[in-house]
Amino acid sequence: MSKNKWKLFSRLKKYILEFLMLFLAVFLGFIADNYREVVLEKSKERKYITSLIKDVEADKRDLNQVIKNNIFRKSYLDSLSSYCFAFDREGIATEKLYAFYPIVLQRPDFFIPNDLTMIQLKNAGDMRLINNQRAVKEILQYDLQKALIRNQQEYYENYHNKAISSGLKIFNHKKVREALDLKRSNDVESLRKMSYTLLENGDRMIPQFGNEIAMYQGVVDYYNMLLTASKHQADSLIINLKRAYEME
Repeated sequence: MSKNKWKLFSRLKKYILEFLMLFLAVFLGFIADNYREVVLEKSKERKYITSLIKDVEADKRDLNQVIKNNIFRKSYLDSLSSYCFAFDREGIATEKLYAFYPIVLQRPDFFIPNDLTMIQLKNAGDMRLINNQRAVKEILQYDLQKALIRNQQEYYENYHNKAISSGLKIFNHKKVREALDLKRSNDVESLRKMSYTLLENGDRMIPQFGNEIAMYQGVVDYYNMLLTASKHQADSLIINLKRAYEME
């Protein structure tokens, strides 16, 4: 091989080697970046799952309290509707109506989900980070159940407002406030001596009011059924997420 050809060959060999080294460096950098991205996404996924579990555990505590409060409300509404249907205009039934009517005036006990992590997952488009498909399915089912609860809350509030509107035409709210104040002060004697009368023509509206309260009671009952179903889903979701991500 001539000297010129040898130099050309050596130079070409050098260029090929430099190209291969550059290609290898870029390729290894690409692999390292991909690996780093996978590690970061795995870490982010686990943080989301940890945060989601905390949110669902908080939901469970709130659900237990709201269910308890609405069971109490349902029982009072049941008594109120029963006394409406048995109304006899003899005084004793009127007293009973006044005893149970204040539950209608109390603010509804609604469940407010702890949705911060779910909102972040949706808004950031990070649901794709949850690689466990069973976990994704259960998370979405739980989120759907909360949507059903929110929808039922609209009916709940409508019937609540309707009951108040009807009550304003039947009950003397000055007497209602007086009775409540006496109960708070534990003045049993004064409470026993109170006289209870309905507004003019209020007695004619009692049967219709009883129907409204019975419907209201049914709405509260169904709302509680949705809450109970959500609590069971929360239990299952927490258990399965901890198992899938080895957090037990």
